[in-house]
Amino acid sequence: MAPGSVVVGLLYYIGRTYTTSYYGHLGVPTSDLELSRESYLTVSPTALFLPLWALLWCALLVLAFFALVEHWLARPREKPLRQRAAVAFGLAGGLLLLTGFLVFTQPPWWLDSVLSLLKAGWPRTVIPPLVVALGAALALFSLRLYRAGLRERGNPLAGGRIPLLAGAVLIGLLTMSLFFSLAHYADEAGDGQAIRDSEAGFAGRVSVLIYSRSLITHDASGIDFRDLGDSGGPYRYQYRGFMLLAKSSARYYLVSYDRRQPEDVTVILRDDDDIRIETLG
Repeated sequence: MAPGSVVVGLLYYIGRTYTTSYYGHLGVPTSDLELSRESYLTVSPTALFLPLWALLWCALLVLAFFALVEHWLARPREKPLRQRAAVAFGLAGGLLLLTGFLVFTQPPWWLDSVLSLLKAGWPRTVIPPLVVALGAALALFSLRLYRAGLRERGNPLAGGRIPLLAGAVLIGLLTMSLFFSLAHYADEAGDGQAIRDSEAGFAGRVSVLIYSRSLITHDASGIDFRDLGDSGGPYRYQYRGFMLLAKSSARYYLVSYDRRQPEDVTVILRDDDDIRIETLG
């Protein structure tokens, strides 16, 4: 599989996760919206920028730390410590990797006793898999120190298949942990953005004016209703105050401009001859 395909697939998955979480919070099934692949790819940078920026800085700091430690251990008088350092880093990495079973399976006691100590939101979502990623990085560094010691002693195992396979497994664990973090962050980011948009009255969304042949039953707050009588023709009932949240091939998903709470409703109207919708500037 080409690296470009992997990147596009990751962007698509993150964009889909973000979009599904965003509209799911507002009560809109994304399967009904028939969004294109390009739509998911377009929104993926919104969910990826902050975590990738943070991950790159963390990776830079970790690599700088490893480089300093390796340079210090390379001095002749410190070489006897290299083997012990490799064991210490390996044990620390192994202990952190063991938490991966708890991070990915999330048994009830883990959720209640450990994750509840972290602040709700992205810290609770991102920090545990990052700990697993750090464990994989420490284990990789331990393997590097161990192989360097074998090469200095002329041991043929330094270039054997077992260290290479162990490195490949650790890289896989590192990749899986980072992917897990990004996916969960995208889910949290979509839900959080929906809350912020709701509190801001969906600023930037299109306002619509609805004309209907019959009365529309809804529980949305802040909607102005007028009966135009015979002067309105067949569409005599007017509703003002709705914002267009989304549009599928058969339905309009509308919210009130003054929606503020998660329990406020999303109104769903069929796109048929019973209603006429005009957009407002």
